[in-house]
Amino acid sequence: MFLGELSEVVTISTPADVQINEFKPWLEKETVDILRPLKEQGKKLVSKVKERLDDARDACGKLEEEGCKQLDKGKAVRKAKLTQKLTRYFLKQFDKIIVTDEPSFNELTKLHKDLEKVVSSIMRERSLWFPRISPLFIIARKRVDFAFARLAGSVSELGAFLSTDFSKAETVENLFSEIDETMRLLEGLDTYEERKKMIETKVESIRRQIEEGEERVESMRKSTELGDLARTRSRTEELRKQVKYELRHLQKPLAKFANLTRGPGYALSSEEVDKLGKYLENPFAALATETPGCPILKSILRKVGRAMDEGKLKLKSSRLRKGREKIDEILGKGVLNELHQSCVQVYSTRQQLVSSEKTKAAQKESMQMQRKLKELRKRKEAGEARLRALEKQHSGLQEKVHGQKKSIEKLVYDILQRNVNVKLG
Repeated sequence: MFLGELSEVVTISTPADVQINEFKPWLEKETVDILRPLKEQGKKLVSKVKERLDDARDACGKLEEEGCKQLDKGKAVRKAKLTQKLTRYFLKQFDKIIVTDEPSFNELTKLHKDLEKVVSSIMRERSLWFPRISPLFIIARKRVDFAFARLAGSVSELGAFLSTDFSKAETVENLFSEIDETMRLLEGLDTYEERKKMIETKVESIRRQIEEGEERVESMRKSTELGDLARTRSRTEELRKQVKYELRHLQKPLAKFANLTRGPGYALSSEEVDKLGKYLENPFAALATETPGCPILKSILRKVGRAMDEGKLKLKSSRLRKGREKIDEILGKGVLNELHQSCVQVYSTRQQLVSSEKTKAAQKESMQMQRKLKELRKRKEAGEARLRALEKQHSGLQEKVHGQKKSIEKLVYDILQRNVNVKLG
């Protein structure tokens, strides 16, 4: 006997498994015995409200007729007009009420709120103006008061029904809404894999294009034209630093001398003026464009040396000494000869490469490929960002679906006092 009872308890407590796409028909079947009497009672109350509204309209119509008769007699004109105005206001308020034959819980709730507002409004106006109409139309006014009281009673009855008995119907309606929302969320989850695969395919295609582009750029770098140009640029930078270092002690003296040449006594030829400016701005290019023996540089340095000897250059003694030593080395020992030859050779080679049609074509192709790679990398980053956003959205949807599932199962228990397991897949 005990084992039988235990088996019965286990059987009763076992949750029913219901697929989400079959849940609404199942729920309608399970709640029909609960909802049918509630809906019938709700329909009766709505019918009663409609009847009370009609009665109130009729009573207001008869009061208005009494006002018209009094107005036709030409007696108590002011009170008769006030009666007409008041009854028309009542009728206008009643016209705001829309009653459907089989309203849902939400529609019933709205109807009740609208009725409460109308009843409150007409009772307020009635209390304000009926005393001013008195003692005229006492029977018609009593009929209106009676109709209003019955309407207010029906509204209260409807409110009590909504707050107690019909609350289960509200729970069922909410449950149907929860099911619809869960189905919508599941549709979003169903499209996740498809959208993810589409974006991943695009990202992978872009990644392959980037790899191919990078291989092409590397191949072009190793080509004769661009390879020679890259090596020449590297050698140019080495020589640029070397020239700057060799002439470092002459920078200040040359700058001071350039200012000095603007006055009398140290005039330079146009060629020397141009070359002096280049030595100050770009020592490598200035040296590389010198003819053998660097005659222009030496001519300038002789004049700088004379200015030093005459005390025309305002420099620290250490700068003057180091500058003078470097001038003597260049003029007397030819310390720049080897460096000059290297600069001329590299500069000439670079100019030839830069002006070569093959080099120009290779550079153009390389730049185009670099721009394409830059755009491809941006598209790849955008695709990866979309994947991250999609994954985040997917996780959020999963959490919402899980929450909806728990909510549905709880609502079912609240209504049916039964456990149910909602199957999502």
